Amino acid sequence: MCSTKKECLAFMADWIRKNPGLKRYRFMMERTCLAGEDLTKEELDAICPDAEMLVLEGEVHSNWVNSRILAAHGFTDATPDPVPGLAYFVRKDGHLTGNSFETASWPMLFDGINELTDEQISQAVLRWLDSSIQYGVSGVFDAGFPEHNGMNERIYEYLQALDKQGKLPVYVDGCYVLTQPAKMREALEGVKRFREKFNTEHMKVHTLKIFMDGTLKIETAAMVTPYVDTGVTGATAFNAQQMAQILKELNDEGLDLHVHTVGEASSRVVLDGVELAR
Repeated sequence: MCSTKKECLAFMADWIRKNPGLKRYRFMMERTCLAGEDLTKEELDAICPDAEMLVLEGEVHSNWVNSRILAAHGFTDATPDPVPGLAYFVRKDGHLTGNSFETASWPMLFDGINELTDEQISQAVLRWLDSSIQYGVSGVFDAGFPEHNGMNERIYEYLQALDKQGKLPVYVDGCYVLTQPAKMREALEGVKRFREKFNTEHMKVHTLKIFMDGTLKIETAAMVTPYVDTGVTGATAFNAQQMAQILKELNDEGLDLHVHTVGEASSRVVLDGVELAR
């Protein structure tokens, strides 16, 4: 078990040496291992110069990457933060360090899913259906895949095809995911399109899922009372006025809302939005 940054880097470097030739190396590390230190792309480049390297933070809402992954996604010092204070790229003296949070990190973390074949999706879904039958699961709400609604659509298409064949034994209530204001109109139109497209007996979509804030552990949850160690309160992805606009449009369309809220400030903004909408 690694307990310091030095030990973590040594473990990862050793594993890479013993497993050469991979396109990407993936690790998981708790932020507490850094003991207040930074982990930079330069340090990851030093132990993994010839391949992509990603270190996932234990809460899955943040990660560290080397320069190759930043370059593959076209992220530069000039790339804006998706949601300042919540979903952002960590910078030092104006330069990307390789660490990012929330919506800024997920495109890099989950980019591999775009390479999944239809056969791989089929096998995964069928394994899940087998376990659902085994454990008596009759209905689920799928809370979506942030920044990857296209993958959700592929999975929903497969589930709907099963349903049309009479082979979907579980009721699936799906959604469309929204993570940042810049994609608000796209998401509102997207959930309407999903509702029309997916409407068989067991496969339906009538919900917009919003990520309003992050988590307490990595201090991206929006709080009323500042975090003791940093003095910051975090930020929400949307303000009350935007929430009111979303709520009114969803209500007019007969659509539902599901919100990821962790901090009390995040919940307060949502409730203020409800009050404005009413």
